[in-house]
Amino acid sequence: MKVTVISHTPEPEKVAAAAARLCYSKISATKIMDNFSQEKAATFIKKLMDMGHMSPTEHVSFTFAIDGVSRTLLAQITRHRIASYSVQSLRYNNPFDAEISKSVDSDELESEYISYLEGFALSCKLSGNSAAKNQHLIDKFNICGLMPQDVENLHKASYLRGVFDGAGLISDDENYSLAFPMELKSVFDAVHFNITQQDNKLLIQKAFDFGLYIYENMDFVKSLYDEEKLIALCEKDSALSKQILVLMQDYIDTKYYAMAPESIAASPKTLLTYIKGLDACKKCYIDLVRMGIDQEDARYILPHGTQTRIVMTMNVRSLYNFFNLRCCERAQTEIRQLANLMLAEVKKIAPGLFETAGAPCEALGYCPEGDMGCGKYPPYHG
Repeated sequence: MKVTVISHTPEPEKVAAAAARLCYSKISATKIMDNFSQEKAATFIKKLMDMGHMSPTEHVSFTFAIDGVSRTLLAQITRHRIASYSVQSLRYNNPFDAEISKSVDSDELESEYISYLEGFALSCKLSGNSAAKNQHLIDKFNICGLMPQDVENLHKASYLRGVFDGAGLISDDENYSLAFPMELKSVFDAVHFNITQQDNKLLIQKAFDFGLYIYENMDFVKSLYDEEKLIALCEKDSALSKQILVLMQDYIDTKYYAMAPESIAASPKTLLTYIKGLDACKKCYIDLVRMGIDQEDARYILPHGTQTRIVMTMNVRSLYNFFNLRCCERAQTEIRQLANLMLAEVKKIAPGLFETAGAPCEALGYCPEGDMGCGKYPPYHG
């Protein structure tokens, strides 16, 4: 999410102060402006804010460029009616144009698949584990369980991911993260991956290094991998989990022109489920457009998490109302983040005008929502 003030009323504090002073003055607003120093205007604005006299602030407006927000946020922000909005159109800005025009190539990941399956099949064969869950693919691609040096166009990360999914275990040793059967020593020697021998096992000390290597450039939808093992590895190593979450969110941004709310983006398990939903929606959208359905109708299938861009103009009084409602801890996470970013930006330009803007509890010292509050301040019961 990015917020930029692209335009605002020049000398905003002087304009609001002059408009207020005009009510009690015999001279014109132009002369009042000329007579107001910035310091004098700031003092007058503080008095105005303390009195709660907000109508003069309607003469001051700010225009924001807002990037990287969801259409869920768009539905919420446009409820603030005293504002002007321009929104990026999905009718004319199709995020999937390149994929719609591209012919479908079912074999584009074949070398990665083969590398994964060769590693998986070999590790199952050497360890005595069952290869049943991938047997249909092993048969389809005529997989033999080759050593890495014998695999044509070897994709090393995919091969090791297959080895891990076939025979890797999350170690119960506190000093090591991963364990493999000793029978796989020749495989790790062949791919030159550092590994320790102990108690008739092959051990990897840090899940982070190995996990990042096998998952970093993976396609979370198209690539072959054991989802449960990915989740278990992230649970073993919190640093790896954080990095995998970053990779997943970058993937969502790039592949689906979408974003995930904080609660979903908090764990690889929920984020993987979210990715599957995004992928299903995207496939349906592309199929509909290829069938000749207009983009403006096909977009009905796109999720609320699809990103958009907004240009929004509000006057100061409307912004106060917006910040009052949306900086509150009980506001939905994304719009609260937006409100806090916007408030920070306008405070740089007109600190006096926005000195008391924000969640009302911060100024009041109690929560005006009573028992519905977040608990940060005591509730107000009238």
